[in-house]
Amino acid sequence: MSLNLRLASLPPSRRRHLQLALLGIALSWSLAALLACTSTTPGTPLYLQLGGERGIEAITDRTLDRVSTDPRSQRSFDGIKMPYLKKNVAAYVCKVADGPCVYEGETMANSHAQSNIAGSEFDLMVTVMREELDRAQVPTAAKNELLRRLASTRRDIVTR
Repeated sequence: MSLNLRLASLPPSRRRHLQLALLGIALSWSLAALLACTSTTPGTPLYLQLGGERGIEAITDRTLDRVSTDPRSQRSFDGIKMPYLKKNVAAYVCKVADGPCVYEGETMANSHAQSNIAGSEFDLMVTVMREELDRAQVPTAAKNELLRRLASTRRDIVTR
């Protein structure tokens, strides 16, 4: 006997009860799947989702180490004092992520005015940062939010 025939043979009140139970199960599974995809804690500041100040420093340090030695972008770092740059980039990212850090550096436009940064160099930096955020196991929603906030700096940094 097929399932449809079995359901049809049930009294209407029992059939309705079974339908509501199945709907409840389907909705709870759907909600669980959606929550698993977001994996962020509502109300948790972005900078904490990134690992706090130490997590941000680790992510930005590794990102800068990689792009400053990559043949596609290393020319942009010639003559740059890396410890100073790392400190400032970490403070900037922390500030952008609503952290307690104080960024005292120049605006993005002023600090990159003479650097002649190409779009491909900026894109490489974004790609490497995304990989480092993944390596740090930053939740997808937090990673995307940080990258969204940083995306506006492209117009100030890219000059060619």
